[in-house]
Amino acid sequence: MKMKKIALLFSMLAVPFALTACSSGTTEVSFDYTETDIIYNTVYQANQIDNIDEAYRAYLEDQSEDNSMAEVLLTGVSNFDSAREDCGDFVGYRAQDDSVLNIDISKLSNAQTEEEFYAAQDEMNSFLSNVWYVIEEDNSGDVIVNLKAVYKDRDATYSFVYEENPEAAYAYELTGQSANPYKIKEITVTPDYSMKEIMGKAAANTLMGMGTVFIVLIFISIIIGQFEKVGKLANKISNSWANKGIDDEATSSESISKSADNVVSPQGVSPMDDGELVAVITAAVVAANVAGGGSDNLIVRSIRRAGR
Repeated sequence: MKMKKIALLFSMLAVPFALTACSSGTTEVSFDYTETDIIYNTVYQANQIDNIDEAYRAYLEDQSEDNSMAEVLLTGVSNFDSAREDCGDFVGYRAQDDSVLNIDISKLSNAQTEEEFYAAQDEMNSFLSNVWYVIEEDNSGDVIVNLKAVYKDRDATYSFVYEENPEAAYAYELTGQSANPYKIKEITVTPDYSMKEIMGKAAANTLMGMGTVFIVLIFISIIIGQFEKVGKLANKISNSWANKGIDDEATSSESISKSADNVVSPQGVSPMDDGELVAVITAAVVAANVAGGGSDNLIVRSIRRAGR
């Protein structure tokens, strides 16, 4: 008994170590990146999407069916449009000290002199070092960059998901230009609603759901309430058809009776009743008797059907 307790104790202690040795299933990020570069790329892409022109939007719509990247960007454009409707006009980015930062991303590419370029680069480096961001690596090996954008009505969180760019390995050999080792996989924009707004939306959704249920129940009760009227109408229609059938049958019987009255015998003589037949026979007998020299004083007492 003591040995069983010891064996059970060792088994319980071995379970945590066995679980520790198991793989968590997490895929490591397969591409190299620096926080500064990936934050700059996120800000650049967000600026391009937020200020997209109609020509480029139409191009993405035409290419979305055959080009997966165009579809991703078009979805991002739609999310940015929705955020603008909910949050108002774009103001800037939230800094780590909760202030608002503004950056003109085009200064680097539009610099005309070396001094302008270095000034724009210093401004960008200052922005990147102060902006609020969170970088996460998920279980599928992707990198998620979160930035806090400031709008007129409320803040919103930009979430850019990056995955490995398989074209980066041979991009320089084909085009003579290097490509980022990562590419955009998904773009989402989430408005930051206050607790009051969240509770208000929850209450509105609850009322809408309950109202829909009550409306459906009332509609069903009205339909059920009409079943009695429908039954009466069905019985009325059924009785009407039954009476019509009786009338048709009576009409048919009357027609048959009239037809029978008008039927003639094979010799062309209409059938007659027994009184008429007796009168005819009596007249014939009297005529025959008178013709033979007898009297016409003939009285018929009874008539019996002769057996055949």
